[in-house]
Amino acid sequence: MSLRTLRTAVGVVAALAATAVAVPAATAATAPAAKPAAAAHKPSVPALKLHLFASAPAGYTNPDDLTRLGDVLYVAYQNNAGPDGSPAGSKSDIVGFDLRTGKVVRHWTLPGRVDGLTADPRHQRLLVTVNEDLNSSFYTITPTRRSATIEHYHYSPSPAQKGSDGVNGGTDAISVAADGTIYVAHSNPDVSLPGANNAPAAYTVTLHGTTAKLAPVFGVADTARVINRAKGAPATEKLGLTDPDSNRWIPGPRGGVLIQDAQADSKLVLVGGLKDKHHSLAVLNLVNAGPTKATATPQLDDIVLGGGDGVLFVVDQKGGRIYEARTEGVRPGTLFASQPAPGDGDLPNVPALSVVDPRTGVVTAVNTGAVKLSSPKGLLFVGADGRD
Repeated sequence: MSLRTLRTAVGVVAALAATAVAVPAATAATAPAAKPAAAAHKPSVPALKLHLFASAPAGYTNPDDLTRLGDVLYVAYQNNAGPDGSPAGSKSDIVGFDLRTGKVVRHWTLPGRVDGLTADPRHQRLLVTVNEDLNSSFYTITPTRRSATIEHYHYSPSPAQKGSDGVNGGTDAISVAADGTIYVAHSNPDVSLPGANNAPAAYTVTLHGTTAKLAPVFGVADTARVINRAKGAPATEKLGLTDPDSNRWIPGPRGGVLIQDAQADSKLVLVGGLKDKHHSLAVLNLVNAGPTKATATPQLDDIVLGGGDGVLFVVDQKGGRIYEARTEGVRPGTLFASQPAPGDGDLPNVPALSVVDPRTGVVTAVNTGAVKLSSPKGLLFVGADGRD
């Protein structure tokens, strides 16, 4: 992202993180959850003109995550692979598009379903997670001039957990801090474990040999300070996360801030002091703006800070298309979010590219003009200076 966007983003996140300093992870007393406070203030909602960047190559379906490494935009096509990698023989395709022309310049195939795809510029490689619900593992892809070096890693410990309803757990979104620390979401954590269940909601990942070592960052049942608490409501609440999904690392003091989205829970969790012995937690409870909020809850699939001089890329999964939009008229540091169409068993959700008010938690759909997104998924912002 541009320096202006970066400074604005740091200011927004720092203000939110400041509310969390007094609540170290897993140490504060729990309090019942409260609905977000209603606010008279209305967030600034931009209108964006979307243009087609690329359509799915023949035979590839269900684009999901996307990232940029150098002058190439990489998109993961999940095809028909299930969240646990089934059926046997399922595969995903990672396709690289030239950022200037939209033409395909790279392609690799991985077994299972690619859920997390993130660039690691320090090592000039891509980081990949497969199979978000079960049978999960980790890959690195280091592009070379003509081919690539692909490394496969197995997790230790396994993110899968055995509870009363069977075995559940995998990994999803990946974020990389400026110092190279890798953060990954623990998706589909088992909520039926015996005894006190506080499964990790996110991990750090350390790669050694063929092992991806996982270390918990915070737990699904930790307590966090509520950013947008209602008047008279408790200052803290137990998170109670069931669906950690996308995340973003934002620069800041003491290791920066990790924003972890919990899609089915309609929450954003901000983890501050990532280099401190005890992290601090704050939670933003989400509600939809307008008449839809009575019948649908915000199910955010991806989040990204953007705005100012740059381009926002948006994946429309059902349409199989990647769109781009200039953002000069958007306030730097705007928190964009994608709300996909609900699948079988999902909570009601209105498909939309949206913005999130970081003070109230209100999620408002963006006017995308003539382009109607059928199921927005992955988001990426690229500043005019080339920074994501």
